[in-house]
Amino acid sequence: LENNTILMDKLKKVQQENEDLKARMDKHMELSRQLSTEQAVLQESLEKESKVNKRLSMENEELLWKLHNGDLCSPRKLSPSSPSVPL
Repeated sequence: LENNTILMDKLKKVQQENEDLKARMDKHMELSRQLSTEQAVLQESLEKESKVNKRLSMENEELLWKLHNGDLCSPRKLSPSSPSVPL
């Protein structure tokens, strides 16, 4: 009987540890899902920014080419926010 009581106590302890581990696993899975979602959003944002950066770089190269080849419009034809001082 005493042996049975000891075994029942051990069983309860192991069952409680099992429940705790299941709860921790659930928390980790939820965190993993959140991080995966965040990573996807950040990846999409990075791709958009990379496209914008590439477009701006190409525009910059085009403007530099025009500047070096004397193909730029007069400063009055540029947008008001553009600098009128030559680079």
